[in-house]
Amino acid sequence: MKIFIVGGGEIGRNLAVQLSHDGYELTVIDQEESVVNSMSNSADVICFQGNGASYGTLQDVNASEADMFISVTNSDELNILSCLTAHMLGAKHTIARIRDVDYARQNRFYKDKLGLTMIINPELATAMEIYRLLRFPLATRVEVFAGGRAELVEMSVGDGSPLDGKRLIEINQNMGINLLICAVVRDGEAFVPKGDTTLKCGDVLYLTGAAEEFRKSFRKLKLPVKPLQSVLIAGGGRISFYLAEVLLKQGAKVTIVEKNAELAQKISEDIPGAAVMHDDALAYFDSMSASDVANTDAFIALTENDEYNLVAAMYADSQKINKVVSRINAKSRLKVLPAGSDICTISREDVAADRILGYSRSLLNAEDNDAVESLYRLMDGKIEFIEFKIDVNDSNLGIPLKELKLKRNILLGCIIREGRTIIPRGDDMLMPGDTALVATIGRQIARLEDIFAD
Repeated sequence: MKIFIVGGGEIGRNLAVQLSHDGYELTVIDQEESVVNSMSNSADVICFQGNGASYGTLQDVNASEADMFISVTNSDELNILSCLTAHMLGAKHTIARIRDVDYARQNRFYKDKLGLTMIINPELATAMEIYRLLRFPLATRVEVFAGGRAELVEMSVGDGSPLDGKRLIEINQNMGINLLICAVVRDGEAFVPKGDTTLKCGDVLYLTGAAEEFRKSFRKLKLPVKPLQSVLIAGGGRISFYLAEVLLKQGAKVTIVEKNAELAQKISEDIPGAAVMHDDALAYFDSMSASDVANTDAFIALTENDEYNLVAAMYADSQKINKVVSRINAKSRLKVLPAGSDICTISREDVAADRILGYSRSLLNAEDNDAVESLYRLMDGKIEFIEFKIDVNDSNLGIPLKELKLKRNILLGCIIREGRTIIPRGDDMLMPGDTALVATIGRQIARLEDIFAD
């Protein structure tokens, strides 16, 4: 498989490192000599200095042979032109990073008329990731599968959690939850839990189930599921714009604090439903009454300054706000957070790279097996979640799962059938037309039949 990446910034570098580990043949194009030199020393890639939108440049590097062509420079126009040129040269799949709100709203045109396979808007993707996090105070990551009908939620077992010391069989049978704990990470090691596995404080859990079941099951488990009513956002950039839009549609009260007067004025015009304050977020906190703080369900720090975001987030956490999220670009600054902190951190660049990686891997896997719908890797690739579309040619269909044996460290997370999400039990079967979500630890699979032991 040949993959070309135009743009060696944070997103491009992240993609190159991850995809080179997967064994793909990678070519990175960037106009800056320093970026090209740095990239060639940090990843197993072919680096080329030049204009990634130039017909001549793309001819020279044989972009016509690309199985995947990804353009993630800081220029929307260059990304669109790069992908268009590569598509016309013969590249199979093209992915463009497009940030401008007006351009992003025309994504159907770019896909239908210009041949783009995927458009990634980092700010919109980040806003939606934050929104999913806000739905569950304990969630540190939420992924969506099967067109939104099934979800994967990552959460930690905290000190005093009702899950601490509970065996899985107790949780499933006695509490009657309709979720499945597919994987547990304990002391940095991932494993597929069994019925007699006892959860411990500090465990990181990966749960799957129907989107609507999480709130019901969390209530049964006595985990916090307070609905969002009031959200405070620090910073008035594009992420804030998209996040405020979706929160307002859900009926939440949104307050945006922006210390730049001109930007604050623009936000108030663009998002009439939000309360926009021209102030510093920390100063605004000090001006809030105790009841206002107590009634704030979530605080999100989205300024361009990492240090400010972390300090503001730690202050919000000290005020006992249920959900606190901080945007951060440099992961080294995470050392500022105290050990065991409940503050969620999110990087626009990481979100964009993860979305592109998941989509790219599903497309590249589909070259050999068109049943792969999506693929996500977590914990630096130790855990994979793969979504398969099942057809009549798949093996082991119509057989109760209790009569089948799965390979070690593989678990069938859920089955989606005719819009209904099924947590698989012994009497359930895989049928043609189903979508199956499979969790694997420490192994890679390309086909559904690979999950079954001989």
